[in-house]
Amino acid sequence: MSNFAENLRRVMFKKRLKAIDVARGTNITPSVISRYLSGTNQPSRDNLFAVANYLGVSSESLISSSDASEFIQSSQGISSSTESLLKVIEVQGELIKNLQKQVNEWEEWKASSKNRHAKGKAKADQAISKNKQKLGFLKEHKPKK
Repeated sequence: MSNFAENLRRVMFKKRLKAIDVARGTNITPSVISRYLSGTNQPSRDNLFAVANYLGVSSESLISSSDASEFIQSSQGISSSTESLLKVIEVQGELIKNLQKQVNEWEEWKASSKNRHAKGKAKADQAISKNKQKLGFLKEHKPKK
């Protein structure tokens, strides 16, 4: 088996990815990924870059010997950690935006609820006032026994 096939399998295993995940993420057909994994074929330059980019590793680490790829990956640990951190920050930013949107929607609903409550109270007060007027009229014009 080639160094590329071994390294590709190892990185996919570490990242818990299947061949279909790599195929979808790189727009390389699953059969080609399968041939890479079996060592039957070697990737073209473009496909090598696509796979390395998708997996977040250097193309050199995929084609070099196992020992050298470990050294390259450990030396790139800082940049991949930074990339991971940036992704986390980006996701957190999106979550914060969504929470702010939900808070704004809730505050709008709360304000409209107060308005609905005030309108309902005004209608109820008006109905009570009319009923009091009717009651007063009935008391004044109560038939005498």
